[in-house]
Amino acid sequence: MNKTAYVAGKITGLPKEEVKSKFNTISSQLSDMGYQVVEPVGVNDDSHTWDVAVRKDIKTMLECDEVHLLPDWQESRGAQLERDIALRLGMEVVYH
Repeated sequence: MNKTAYVAGKITGLPKEEVKSKFNTISSQLSDMGYQVVEPVGVNDDSHTWDVAVRKDIKTMLECDEVHLLPDWQESRGAQLERDIALRLGMEVVYH
């Protein structure tokens, strides 16, 4: 059975195309390694407020096996929160 990887990184304040590009790059790499990949950009749309979006993201993340952090995760309140929750719950956290 393939592991599920949740990808976390900065989204807020970045152009939509830049966000799509960086998430697609890591998702493609992880898929090639056999992971089923979940991204926050696939969970939410632009109509959600930040707090609603992050709550949905966290619910989705909790169903995954691992959390993969993009290099800019420290610039994101949401990614920081997701990392903290993952670590406290003993989830595998991978830094890219």
